[in-house]
Amino acid sequence: MLFFVWDMIRNIGVFCSSYDNIDTVFFDEGAKLGEWIGKTGRRLVFGGTSHGLMEHIARAAKINGGKVSGVVPESLAKAGFTSSFSDETVTVASLSERKETIIRMSDVLIAMPGGFGTLDEAFTAIASRRLGYHSKEVVFCNTAGVFDDLDSLLKKLMKQRFAPDSYLNYYKIFPSVEHCIEYLENK
Repeated sequence: MLFFVWDMIRNIGVFCSSYDNIDTVFFDEGAKLGEWIGKTGRRLVFGGTSHGLMEHIARAAKINGGKVSGVVPESLAKAGFTSSFSDETVTVASLSERKETIIRMSDVLIAMPGGFGTLDEAFTAIASRRLGYHSKEVVFCNTAGVFDDLDSLLKKLMKQRFAPDSYLNYYKIFPSVEHCIEYLENK
């Protein structure tokens, strides 16, 4: 008798920077993530734009055999900023709807280094899990220590009782893409 174990993490939501002028270390890490998504037959669900880490990760996932779903606000789509690597483009009305759609379409969410939008997306996913809207985890990829201060801040918020320790069940922070991948492969 044959038994098959199906990996429940098939759809990888990624929050990340849309800027092109960031250090190459972030693009290198992004390429590793996209390559893993593609080579393992998973689907990337991302912000769908043609810039920065977003486009870089989408390209790596696509050329390595993965499926790519981009979720783009109408204003960015009309401006011509839609990724050319998406197999599927979902156009939404707003950034809020984009966050909700990425969360809904994903099995897990990875926060690569990024700015205010990335943090907004990650915190929305964590807070909405806390309220029972979904059960998906946020995995922060702490490339080059970008999230070191964030990690300290979150621990301080819990220590000062602004947030219960149960939030530790909703997110993880790892020092590199390799560590994030290892964690996800062993879930």
